[in-house]
Amino acid sequence: MGSGSERWRIRPLELPRPWRYCASCSTARAFVCSERFRVNANKKSLDVWLKYRCESCDDVWKFPLFERRSVSDLGAQLDGFARHDVAAVWKYAFDVARLRPHVIKIDTDVRVEVERTSLACDAGSDEHLCIQFEVPFPCDIRLDRLLAGELGISRSALERRVAPELREALRKRVRDGQTYLLSKNDLAADRQNGGTSVL
Repeated sequence: MGSGSERWRIRPLELPRPWRYCASCSTARAFVCSERFRVNANKKSLDVWLKYRCESCDDVWKFPLFERRSVSDLGAQLDGFARHDVAAVWKYAFDVARLRPHVIKIDTDVRVEVERTSLACDAGSDEHLCIQFEVPFPCDIRLDRLLAGELGISRSALERRVAPELREALRKRVRDGQTYLLSKNDLAADRQNGGTSVL
């Protein structure tokens, strides 16, 4: 059986939703990113926010990014804020560490798309599929769920092929730079036995 190596790039299809107390709803609600920045000039300094709206009542919350900064401090970023640059929006919307002090919790279990690219095969990997994960944004998706959905096998079948002391790793969130080695013989057997996707 031939060797194989793939890079799986996990691309989120939506942004995380932070939960905050909404004054209009009088309860905690999820807030949806509007994908727009707000820049306010205060004399010679600037404030920058990323705007969110309550998913229930449309009330606005401004997530503070920069306060009392000079134009020179912000540099080239300022143009991106003015254009509501998508890459800049996603960068800050996925900055969980920066978001966390302002919210109750953050939903990072977002829908994702997997872009699979074949790579040059490594020597000695004839019986295995080596998967390298590229996760540019912190998506909250378990490794077993991802593998099962993409490979068309069940999560229980995956667990059977892993040593007991390593099974806990399958239940953890997939990480950028992580590598997973899968036996091709086991994969073929599980597909023949009717393994199904759970993603």
